[in-house]
Amino acid sequence: MENKEFKSKYTKGQRRVALAAVVLLVLLYLITLVAALTTSPAAPELFRMCIGASLLIPIMLWLYIRFWRFFSKRDRETFQEDKGDEDK
Repeated sequence: MENKEFKSKYTKGQRRVALAAVVLLVLLYLITLVAALTTSPAAPELFRMCIGASLLIPIMLWLYIRFWRFFSKRDRETFQEDKGDEDK
């Protein structure tokens, strides 16, 4: 059987950021659950903040990955064009 190595289209930095976001979201859901179950005076505000963050974090992560791909692709293309101009 051949040993085929998995090649990801995401860089190691992108995967680390995604993992950090997943951990952060899990923690936010746990905090949201605790805030919903407690009768602390700060619980409603904490609950709203966690719900808002659980909406914003995936959106920010998606934007981050999109910009990362766009700028790294553009930088590679620009570098190749500059390198081609030097050879002439």
